[in-house]
Amino acid sequence: MDWNRTKTILILTFLVFNIFLASDLFKKQTELSEIEQQKQVTIEDQLKNLNVTYEKNLPIQSEKMSFISGDVHEFTEKEEKTLEEGTSQDITLDEEKLVSTLKKPFPISDPTEPSAYSIFLETYVYEGGKYQYYGPAENNPNIVYFVETFEDRPIYSQESGMLIVTLEDDKVISYTQTYLSLQKIGKERKIDPASETIGLLLNQQDIGLNDEVEDMSIGYYTTVANEDERDTFVFVPTWHVVVSNKKKDDPVDNYYVNAIEKTVFSEPEEDSGNEQDEKDTDQPDPSKPKSITSDK
Repeated sequence: MDWNRTKTILILTFLVFNIFLASDLFKKQTELSEIEQQKQVTIEDQLKNLNVTYEKNLPIQSEKMSFISGDVHEFTEKEEKTLEEGTSQDITLDEEKLVSTLKKPFPISDPTEPSAYSIFLETYVYEGGKYQYYGPAENNPNIVYFVETFEDRPIYSQESGMLIVTLEDDKVISYTQTYLSLQKIGKERKIDPASETIGLLLNQQDIGLNDEVEDMSIGYYTTVANEDERDTFVFVPTWHVVVSNKKKDDPVDNYYVNAIEKTVFSEPEEDSGNEQDEKDTDQPDPSKPKSITSDK
């Protein structure tokens, strides 16, 4: 047998086979991309027919994210001492809650600008770089919310893992902080692209005639309602969609959509009676920031 000739034939055979596999893979990727584009066109047509507007293009491609878990952090006397010695503030600890009063108010150049708080967060707040501006309380612009993040993604509607800052004359005078120790759990999974999330809300008639999709961002959400009974939480990748319509009685709706299982989370129902009385005061609900902005 001519071994050199046989070797050449085998090499050519493998080469042709590899070219075939590469061609087939490219064809499948192209088909998937075309399907995504067709979905996008269909959704855009629906939005156009309903006169729904949105500020930015919806991304077609998906990405991967994992579930995360969060353990409620109990602040220590050492952490309290470190903050007090390094900055001019009086701190009181209540297990998982840190309450601070600044001895000298810290000026904020523009309370509506997220970047204006950067130095304050890094200097005065425990792990301050992990918090993201979320917005002021609905009825009190001097109460400003910040939420904890994981890999720059916000933790939505979570009382554990929140910073509540009090302003006076555009200066920080005090804050209350809770913190979660966060980590990934399980493998990363493909999340639904923004376009499919919009399609889901369209199909459920959560987005309708003359609505505006004001903002859309990806973060994490948990369905646990009673935080007082839990020390550890599991968070799922979640799209947050802000929909507005000035002609409605309630002009702004917030939707939290499971980015893996295509389900819309329901907000916990609020009781009447005593809780209603609390809502009539200036005290905000720390688990539900009212005005939301996002860079995502």
